[in-house]
Amino acid sequence: MIMTIPEGTIILKEGEVNMDMYKIITGSVEAYSGYGTEKESILGIMSKGQYFGEIGLFSQKPSIYTIVAFSDVAVMRITMNELDDYIRNNHHDIYEIMHRMAETMYNMKYSMDMVMDDMQKVREDRSASQYKAFFAKQFAKYNVQRDFPDSMHNIR
Repeated sequence: MIMTIPEGTIILKEGEVNMDMYKIITGSVEAYSGYGTEKESILGIMSKGQYFGEIGLFSQKPSIYTIVAFSDVAVMRITMNELDDYIRNNHHDIYEIMHRMAETMYNMKYSMDMVMDDMQKVREDRSASQYKAFFAKQFAKYNVQRDFPDSMHNIR
């Protein structure tokens, strides 16, 4: 089912159970951790051809992020009941989802390595204020350089 969602609408909410996956047809969405709290952090911007909600659909666990429509967005909603047919008819898309999940796991490993490195530096240097959030800043730079098309670099 194709849905049109207006800019600013929360589509998925962190911590809520969601059994739907969405493919972006037009427009863009933002992914957040801690949306609306003092710990809010943007995880990325997704656009045409990308998916969100797949983690909840495949794991049947609560969402790990909040998705907000960055612009008016058209999405294809894929429910658990439609999943078998979708996989059969869109095997190339399933490959892309698996590829993205593998990239996410790699990025998590990269981030954890940076955290562990920072923790080691803190142990070695008790005046560790110079290391505060170093890994997060480097990880954000790494992801921006890798994942976003050039046109997305200057948004906001």
